[in-house]
Amino acid sequence: MTNMRRMLVSTWIGVLALLLAASPVHANEVEFDRYVVHYTVLSTYFLSPEVARAYDLRRSRTRALVNVVIMERDGEALQSVSGKVSGQAVNLNRQVRHLRFREVRDGDAFYHLAEVPIRPGEVVDFRLRVTAEGDDEVMLVNFRQAFYHY
Repeated sequence: MTNMRRMLVSTWIGVLALLLAASPVHANEVEFDRYVVHYTVLSTYFLSPEVARAYDLRRSRTRALVNVVIMERDGEALQSVSGKVSGQAVNLNRQVRHLRFREVRDGDAFYHLAEVPIRPGEVVDFRLRVTAEGDDEVMLVNFRQAFYHY
């Protein structure tokens, strides 16, 4: 890994850690038999320009990033695995936005990223279908996120 890439990865991890403590970010997990699905939703406005550029994301107050990580149980440990994520975001007016996830591999970690347009003050229900590579089980992950004015 080049020094620049290490710096970007460290920055990305640092940004996520800081954002998880901030109110406009929603982070959680759902447990299944063999897997744990972690998900985070945050405004792309909070990403640094370097991180946004590195992951080809558009920074904006009107865009959110959905980040999904599939973790497979290995005894007491969890290991990030490849997979497929699809889904939709539905606001309270029942407007549907289909999410296009792309998988990003960074070392041993797999991230599934999708951007979605949002409006400040909007409440959105996310409905995700998650499948780990080599497994037929479809894991349903549903959650609600409110996007605040900032």
